[in-house]
Amino acid sequence: MAASARPKLTPSLDAKTFGKWYWEVKELVAFLREQGLSSTGLKADLTKRVREFLSTGDVAERRAAPGKGPRDSAIPGGLKLSTPVQNYNNDAATRSFFEKHLDGFRFNEYLRGFAKGISGQKITYGDLVEGWKKAEKKRSEGKQEIGKQFEYNQFTRDFFAANSGGSRKEMMEAWRTIRNCEGPNTYKEFARRNKRKRS
Repeated sequence: MAASARPKLTPSLDAKTFGKWYWEVKELVAFLREQGLSSTGLKADLTKRVREFLSTGDVAERRAAPGKGPRDSAIPGGLKLSTPVQNYNNDAATRSFFEKHLDGFRFNEYLRGFAKGISGQKITYGDLVEGWKKAEKKRSEGKQEIGKQFEYNQFTRDFFAANSGGSRKEMMEAWRTIRNCEGPNTYKEFARRNKRKRS
């Protein structure tokens, strides 16, 4: 499976070409820091920030008006199960609240969604506690959906689903091959390219 020459992530790279390749978090972080931009957040946030910079030479968050109001966790008296979710953030006070109500607590994909401000729902922190429990139950049963930004995790799951006797070494070789190719970093694409190579 011959791979095209992978471009370097520089300010002169166009956004369309950037979107055709797989980039590691450390590459995105290094690029953003070099441009004096925020390098915090999930991989999807970093990718969006880099893509916007390559498209416009700037990013919305740098152009935006002053941010939101105080975090929910700064409310006098602290968070309660009945507290409405208005300005959610995965900070230390929020962690303390969840640890009080949930055994084995960790910030999962369900809660990271609220940190990105994508919920758009009128709910309370008690609802978040129940939502966390449901998400963790799905995860333990292997039914949890994998976010689009977690390409490696999805590739791993799909590889072993198609190759029950496959080894981790074989999976990693396949992953390294497809991530260095232009286009989708999916097992389906890897299998398609392999089939074409053999024919």
